[in-house]
Amino acid sequence: MESQQNNFGFGIETEHCLLNDKDFSPLFQEDLRFEQLLELVDSIPVSDFSTDGFNIKPLHKKANPYLIEGYYLTDADMKPTKMLPKGIEIRTPIAATIDTTIANLKELTERLRCKLAQANMTIASISHHPTAHDFHAPPNYHRHDYWQWALTAMTTYGPDMNISIPNSLVDEIDREPLGEKINFYIPSLVALSFNSPLYDGGLWTENGIVGKSVRTFKRSAWAPLYYIHTEPALRFEFKGFEMAQNMDDYKAYFLCGLAMLLDKSLTGRASDAHRLERLRHLSVNGLSSQSEKERAALVLTSAEKIAQRFEMDGSSLKTLWSRLESGVTPADRVINTFKLNGSIKDTMRSIVVTPENSALIRPTSQTLCM
Repeated sequence: MESQQNNFGFGIETEHCLLNDKDFSPLFQEDLRFEQLLELVDSIPVSDFSTDGFNIKPLHKKANPYLIEGYYLTDADMKPTKMLPKGIEIRTPIAATIDTTIANLKELTERLRCKLAQANMTIASISHHPTAHDFHAPPNYHRHDYWQWALTAMTTYGPDMNISIPNSLVDEIDREPLGEKINFYIPSLVALSFNSPLYDGGLWTENGIVGKSVRTFKRSAWAPLYYIHTEPALRFEFKGFEMAQNMDDYKAYFLCGLAMLLDKSLTGRASDAHRLERLRHLSVNGLSSQSEKERAALVLTSAEKIAQRFEMDGSSLKTLWSRLESGVTPADRVINTFKLNGSIKDTMRSIVVTPENSALIRPTSQTLCM
């Protein structure tokens, strides 16, 4: 086996919907103040986390693992002057292992949860706001497509998963057809992460069908599944997966990303148009076709091989195998909960982030909620 794991780099950014912690009603820009949220997150102790490589977003005061996410209002030169908040993002420092990255995410999430409790708020991991929809605001980009994506992103939540590859392995990545390769395989994997069936206070439907992912349906028209960053160093960012209710799912998503980058036996290719068509179909119908199931199985098998090759823990992939075999995704569980109680608040209560699903691993935790 190869032992190069310490030369990888992994980082994750997660976006969280805010709730009132008394009745679990979802909060949105009309309920939230940027200045209050910024003061809150800036008061969370994070000196034991590196902020190397973190940029300082407009209106924020310092590099921080926590960012207020929302829609920027701008002046005539498109310079941000105000933010309408939608939630809070957590970003982890680059770590050499997937396990460390997820441990850091759990710790940072628990610190945020404890701080929010002091302001009578909490967080949920869901990928579309359950009541806010069709957000409109003045343009904040000169480019029309950028503006449309900013409007769409205002009501969506998702993880950005960043992977850096050891220099000794970079030549294994054929970057020219990588986009077509991702177009072919990743939509089937994204379908296993679907977690946004709520829309406008009820279940999202399309053509009379209760859909699995309004987030993917909306974002696929404007946003890619991945980016390649070259500055300050080569980095691959996977953006199509949805927010996980169990953070260990992100371990499996990282392994699937590595499979996309390093497994040359995955020879399928698809165009951007085909990728968009499939994502829209999957977001409504889920993994209902045999061909989509087979593509997902190929990537999961490849991810298992990647885990063995680099001596990584591949046990998290069992959850995705189970979803593939049963056809039950996180979205299905949310749908069933809503059908049972008919209440957005009660449904959100069932997926709120708790100490159990943000379980601490770091032995020097500072997160005891007082």
